[in-house]
Amino acid sequence: MHRRSGTDRAGFGVLTYFYGIVSLVGLVVTVGTGFLLVRGPFLGGALLEPIPLMLALCGFIVGIVVLAWGATRAAGVGSRV
Repeated sequence: MHRRSGTDRAGFGVLTYFYGIVSLVGLVVTVGTGFLLVRGPFLGGALLEPIPLMLALCGFIVGIVVLAWGATRAAGVGSRV
């Protein structure tokens, strides 16, 4: 059974919804920048210039971190028992 956070005063998992939205944003950023990275070599598109390619790679990494952080918080991983 999922235990509510001690800071969640609304009683219906507002923090869980917030972390779910954070996870969704991370997923969108990851998919969007991942598409920019692979469309050139694998989908027949033009390869990005070096600076936009580096920015897309940084965005991909940030998206993965945000996705992982939001998903672990929403699932309650690492919370006190």
